[in-house]
Amino acid sequence: MSAPTQVLQPTQVPKLSPSPTSKSSPTRVVVVGAGMAAARLAEELRAGQPDPHRLAVTVLGAEPEEPYNRIMLTQAVVADRVHLARLKPAGWWERNHVLIRTSTSVVAIDRVARQVELAGGERVDYDHLVLATGAAPRIPPIDGIRGPDGRLAAGAFVLRDAAHCRELTAHLAAHPGPVAVVGGGFIGLEVACALAAAGHDVVVVHPRAWPMNGCLDAGAGAVLVRALDALGVRVVTGARATRWDGASLVLDDGEVRCSTVVLAAGSASRAELAQAAGLEVGDGVVVDDELATSDPAISAIGDCAEHRGVVSGLVAPAWDQAVTLAARLTGSDPSARYLGAASVTRLKADGIDVVALGELAPDPVAADTAVTTISEPARGRYARVDVASGRILGAVLVGHPEPVGVLTQLYESALPVPDDVVSVILGRAEAVSAPSPATMPAVAVVCRCNGVSKGDLVAAWRDGARDRVGLAERTRAGTGCGGCSAAVEGICGWLREAG
Repeated sequence: MSAPTQVLQPTQVPKLSPSPTSKSSPTRVVVVGAGMAAARLAEELRAGQPDPHRLAVTVLGAEPEEPYNRIMLTQAVVADRVHLARLKPAGWWERNHVLIRTSTSVVAIDRVARQVELAGGERVDYDHLVLATGAAPRIPPIDGIRGPDGRLAAGAFVLRDAAHCRELTAHLAAHPGPVAVVGGGFIGLEVACALAAAGHDVVVVHPRAWPMNGCLDAGAGAVLVRALDALGVRVVTGARATRWDGASLVLDDGEVRCSTVVLAAGSASRAELAQAAGLEVGDGVVVDDELATSDPAISAIGDCAEHRGVVSGLVAPAWDQAVTLAARLTGSDPSARYLGAASVTRLKADGIDVVALGELAPDPVAADTAVTTISEPARGRYARVDVASGRILGAVLVGHPEPVGVLTQLYESALPVPDDVVSVILGRAEAVSAPSPATMPAVAVVCRCNGVSKGDLVAAWRDGARDRVGLAERTRAGTGCGGCSAAVEGICGWLREAG
């Protein structure tokens, strides 16, 4: 939060969460944060309880914008693509009787009075509070990266929200020189590829032996470096940035001459409000399977929430959490539980395709793990699939888009893997043969972020949605990471031809 956090200590924390309002008053749900998790929660709350006289929903966002697709910021930073993909059409909040307040910072939580305090001193009552405060970018310890006022120095940027995006875009327009990206994870590589495609000279500085080391093995990392180089992105691995002087980024072994530094060194949950209010906090705000914090009148979802020791940092789990919590709060499914989500991550960059599923076996020669690897560095292709007890334990794919859908379905549903894993990877196995939407099974998941199947898209088409935009409005397909847009468009074309 932009404003300093004020500590309001409760004298006694109630263990139950009965509403303090009368039966004739609506239950007041207040959501702190107006990102992708909060927007989905508001939608699900209103779908579960359409009557605002029974359930009042208020969303408090610190940014001046209404909720937008934060995932697409890495693409929007390119000057000719700057736009915000709003998550809701104009007037949606008013039509659905959801009060959204932008440019509204929450500075404290009073758990006894059940109020949140805003930066200007105003207090907002709640019966149930939901923390959806997201995460903040980590700033690596680089000399000169901050100015005397504590802000990032001139020429140094992070990319976490729309304001960051606009600042970086304006700077690049005025300083079109080389760019150094600190951090070779998903976000760093997406930014680097977008900038390289726009004509910038880009160098990625990563402290580990290969980029995306958290989910790729060494073989995949080496192929990825070659593929990035072909796209105009140079990767310097095993190096740490030590100093920024406005004209060069000094490394512990060399330097990168540049006019811009983009810091993409990870993020940390925004848990200051929760911690100041006395809630249990680890790497994030600790929640149980009901998504309740240590105070049952307060829940947390999205990037700020730590569930079973994990802070996911991905949109699909955040939206799953929103669905679960809304079902509980509206009473549509009081027994709903969030049990975690499958780890599926995809690099969104033009000209390169990288997908990681689950976790690779730490010991690839273990007797109980079958590891299948196909490596073609010259073609920019690499695949590894680890199978244990007949199920996919983890997989990485670089330049192999063909089997992604099938492998994802096998992994997420814990289905038996065909004996010939090589044929699956190459798309030759009969079980994965789907050359057109016509042969794709109705249950096949097209949009993983929103759990939209081919059958869902067909039903929406028959209900009057006649293009990709219409299908997105009906099913939400393509409104997450955007990686399924081409597949949705292909299904649209097939449906048009089918009449």
